[in-house]
Amino acid sequence: MKKSMKGTIAIAAGIALLLGGSGSLAYWQGSTSTSSATIQTGELSVALTSGATWQVKRGAITTDIADISTFKMVPGDQVIYTVPFQTKASGTNLTATGAVAWGGYTGIPAHLTSTAAGSYNGAAISGTSFTVASGTANGSLVFTLTWPFGANATNDTAAATMNKSWNLGATTVTVTQTN
Repeated sequence: MKKSMKGTIAIAAGIALLLGGSGSLAYWQGSTSTSSATIQTGELSVALTSGATWQVKRGAITTDIADISTFKMVPGDQVIYTVPFQTKASGTNLTATGAVAWGGYTGIPAHLTSTAAGSYNGAAISGTSFTVASGTANGSLVFTLTWPFGANATNDTAAATMNKSWNLGATTVTVTQTN
């Protein structure tokens, strides 16, 4: 046999011994894994909800106004606009406040009165702020324009009140996280 052949056989035998012997090494080993976890974020939001209504109250009778753009107010009417809204606040450590930037009627004669009020989560909104409830809570904004009949009739002249438009300014409700 040639030397090169003997060398090749020797190398092959050495490789076989090395490969066969690698499985015989002994050592200890252990492993563990954490389980997967999902972290969910909370929510803080405010939105107008369906059901806004325009109504007119005359004496003890209140009726819905189908289209405010075609309604014509007269002395003795009280016009009421109610706008529902809803907040959602979810988060383990979430606290929040709400603020109302009230709009109002502009350019109305002095003897007409207007009010803006609201309620939230079953309580009256005091001034311009409220504490946002955890979960889902409902509120409403109520705008009222009252035109008295009779006693102030001298102020109801054509120049002061007939064929006039009075605009209700926009109102904004904002919710803000406090911590």
